[in-house]
Amino acid sequence: MGLTYKENVPDTRESPVREMVKELKEFGVDVYGYDPLLSKEEIESFGVKVLDDFNVIMDCVIVAVAHDEFKKMKLDDIGKFMNNKPVLVDVRGMFDEQEAKRKGFYYSRM
Repeated sequence: MGLTYKENVPDTRESPVREMVKELKEFGVDVYGYDPLLSKEEIESFGVKVLDDFNVIMDCVIVAVAHDEFKKMKLDDIGKFMNNKPVLVDVRGMFDEQEAKRKGFYYSRM
């Protein structure tokens, strides 16, 4: 979640997410991207599948950018589109680690 270089700014230049996607794909991971500030074409330019609705069950969610829209989300909101052993990589530290663990998430701050 979040592909831009900086929160609440639609600038993708020098976004570290491009390298993250590249490495995940090297391990054969299907990578989806969602960013409320970017068009479908901009998201696809990262080499990911566009997640335009949350009807896909995910194994892992990586929160890479702390957009205001994401700050409004609760762990329960994220858990709705994850499998029964959810993995949350919280690059920006938006969520409380202890709460995430209590709710059954494997939590990593990276």
